[in-house]
Parts: sequence; C-alpha cells; structure tokens
Amino acid sequence: MWRLTRREQQVLCVILGLLLVGWAVRTLRQTRPPPEPAWVEPTRP
Repeated sequence: MWRLTRREQQVLCVILGLLLVGWAVRTLRQTRPPPEPAWVEPTRP
C-alpha cells in the first residue's frame, strides 16, 4: 500500500473540496430559475 505525504494529502483535499463545491453550485443553478434583471418589466399576457 502506498502512502501520501502531508503536502500531497493537503493538495488532494483541496482538489476534492473544489470539485464538491463546483458540483453543489452546478446543481443549485440547475434547480433554481435564473433571476430576472431588475430593469426588465414582467411580461403581461
């Protein structure tokens, strides 16, 4: 079995953390409707 140095463990944790944050942001953006800009008037049927 191979062992990672302390620095390699830190780098791996940062990379995994960034991947998880990116995945969470992508999922959040897909599930919520995009906000309309304040200057756009709502469409009237």
